[in-house]
Amino acid sequence: MEAVVRGFTIVPQGLADQNVSMADSGDADPSREDGLLTTREVEVLRLLAEGASNKLIARRLGISIHTAKFHVASIAAKLDATGRTDAVAQAIRLKLIML
Repeated sequence: MEAVVRGFTIVPQGLADQNVSMADSGDADPSREDGLLTTREVEVLRLLAEGASNKLIARRLGISIHTAKFHVASIAAKLDATGRTDAVAQAIRLKLIML
């Protein structure tokens, strides 16, 4: 039996070796069956695609600039992107967002 805590899935000892995707945690974008990005990361990604700065992303989503920077870095890492523009290009290629 596993417990779900926002953004994490807690599994009993011995089952931790099994791969647990973010989709299993309920925090992933429902349109992505592989659970690559969280719902919030998809929101940030859409704003990135519009050319929004971290400051504007923070204002629009009601989060701190530090949190916006964290989300941008997380998106870039998950998409294996070299920066903001590359992250948007990768997301378009992977059909995570549409322009």
